[in-house]
Amino acid sequence: MNLQVEMWKRAAAEEAARLVRDKMVVGLGSGTTVAEVIRAIAKLRPQATFVPSSSATQRLASDLGLKLSSLNIHHKLDLMLDGADEVDPNFDMIKGRGGAHTREKIVAGAAKRVVIIIDRSKLVQKLGERSPVPVEVLAFAHEYTMRKLAELGGESRLRMAASGAPFVTDDGNYIVDTTFRSILKPAELEQKINRVPGVVENGIFVGVADEVFVGYEGGCVRLKSKRDFLKFTHGKV
Repeated sequence: MNLQVEMWKRAAAEEAARLVRDKMVVGLGSGTTVAEVIRAIAKLRPQATFVPSSSATQRLASDLGLKLSSLNIHHKLDLMLDGADEVDPNFDMIKGRGGAHTREKIVAGAAKRVVIIIDRSKLVQKLGERSPVPVEVLAFAHEYTMRKLAELGGESRLRMAASGAPFVTDDGNYIVDTTFRSILKPAELEQKINRVPGVVENGIFVGVADEVFVGYEGGCVRLKSKRDFLKFTHGKV
């Protein structure tokens, strides 16, 4: 990845890590940006408890000495820290490049506050500009499900692992990355996809994010509203 983008991600991750306070219960998403957040938290050493949303996040957090728990023990979280593949002006998102969006959506739903950490390249005017929508599907009927997604206007491709076999999620399902020509109504499309037989969950997140921390050449900016988003993307921050 571009070294400059890595620096942007690290700047946002370090800023977001400072949100964690002693005695908090904090949800952790997945992906490379969240990995940077976890490393930054580990350096600060807050006396907090963390609920990971994937096996990869769990391994890293455990290796760095963070105290871990689960939603089965902690039903309500003070904070959720996660990344995203795309964020639009309404803070609607596409997530799931790491294949953990189903668990991330569940963990986010348990949190009082959801903070998304990204670099500026993830900001878009409309969802789907750069990323397909990851859709977690049952392996049992994935080809049938892909055909049904095509009826919604989506062009799906089964995600493959480095081994050449289908990518398998932590819950034993497949991911089909589905490209839509235009996502004008994210909430409507999210619901339509989830009504397709065989779909477990999809990577459109509507009305989930409360704040977005964006790493860029000036460090990190906190976006709290559509107005903040537009000011930043028009160079007025």
